[in-house]
Amino acid sequence: MSLSLYLFSGQSRFRQAVSIARSGRWVGFELGIGGKTLLTKEELLLYIENEKQAILQRGEAFFQCAELGFCELQTAEKITNLLDEWGVSYQKEVALTGVIATIGKGVGYHIGFAADIDALPRKDGNGTIHSCGHSIQTTMALSVLKALSDSGIVEQTDGRVSFFFTPAEEYIDFAYRDGLIEEGKLEFRSGKQNMIALGCFDGVDCVLSAHANGEEEAKFDIGSTLAGFMAKKAVFIGRAAHSGAAPHLGRNTLHGAVLAMNAISFLKDQFAAECGLRLNPVLTEGGGSVNVIPDRTVLETYVRANDNETLFQACQRVDACFEHCAKALELQCFISNTAGYLPLKQSKELNKTVRQNMLLFCKSEEIIENPVSGASGDVGDLSFLLPTIQFGFSGVKGRFHDDSFMVSDYENCYITSAKVVLGAIYDLLTEKSRRVYPQKFQQSKKEYLGRLRTKE
Repeated sequence: MSLSLYLFSGQSRFRQAVSIARSGRWVGFELGIGGKTLLTKEELLLYIENEKQAILQRGEAFFQCAELGFCELQTAEKITNLLDEWGVSYQKEVALTGVIATIGKGVGYHIGFAADIDALPRKDGNGTIHSCGHSIQTTMALSVLKALSDSGIVEQTDGRVSFFFTPAEEYIDFAYRDGLIEEGKLEFRSGKQNMIALGCFDGVDCVLSAHANGEEEAKFDIGSTLAGFMAKKAVFIGRAAHSGAAPHLGRNTLHGAVLAMNAISFLKDQFAAECGLRLNPVLTEGGGSVNVIPDRTVLETYVRANDNETLFQACQRVDACFEHCAKALELQCFISNTAGYLPLKQSKELNKTVRQNMLLFCKSEEIIENPVSGASGDVGDLSFLLPTIQFGFSGVKGRFHDDSFMVSDYENCYITSAKVVLGAIYDLLTEKSRRVYPQKFQQSKKEYLGRLRTKE
């Protein structure tokens, strides 16, 4: 169904939701700061329902505004124009194109919501497309932000809610990003990595996020994994020689790289299947003439794993394969590392609250529990520092990272999912027993940035 047909079709599940609310499944707190009566959750969610047409139109506008990472100038302008219209203060040009807006001035619990804003190149080479659904996240964040701002509910609690519109989640376009790093405009390749280094998440107690999934039957998923990864480059240096007349005088770097690839392949059996170790090395340089012993060969690989311990151990063992295979053949080996993303470790306590809000709109069997994914995202880096969740929502069709990607269920993507987020925020603001706090944030951040800045 097209967006225009959907807008005027009158199809909505909200009457059912209101009926559920009136039956007692939604409960609001009676008193807020200063003794004022707080809105019930049902009343707060009406702010989303009453904005439905505007939300869907914004979603379409952001879907059509697809820009690559650290180039999201029009997207950021659309966000800040709306914030200006709504009277919400913000920081812009954070990590070049990011935007941060905070609702509330309380000194108590500080909730963060992270929304990616970047897109991908079209496969046909003609422009860009939101083929990972980040425009939906942006729309969702703005919908929740406006509901909180218009309702005034955050000011009636001791908390704050910050919205992080984060650039450059997709790990692509390295030449451009590395150029920005060389110019001193950025330190790292990803938006969240730079925002962490800038201190944007200091003082935040938890982070919520959501991402489209490819499910057709289920409405949501919760507790999913995302793999972490490290990019490695090993340069083998040897000695050239005539491959026919005097090969023994050379030191063949291609042999060293191939030996290392074989050694790496044997590592997989040393880790349990649930660790999710994935190693896929490729040779990107390996000699220029069949008549010359190669004196320079370059091997590159990602090291992927489902948890930090496995990732760090595997990286050390891959380095050992490079170094010792080179030594065995009297070669030199220079290893460089480029930090990718850390595995996503989700907060079970936060997911419990989110799941309860999902159940306001769907049956338990429509929620997929703890799916395992080999994909990665920089939300994993946040989960190393803070209690973090990322739930999945259905409502898209076509393939991710492909030109066929599109929104198919506007209600679930733009409306219901925003209500789930808004309901979870309501619970965290009004029920202290649900709150989860970071442990040793500054220590973890120091360790994190230390690893990120280590190249050797």
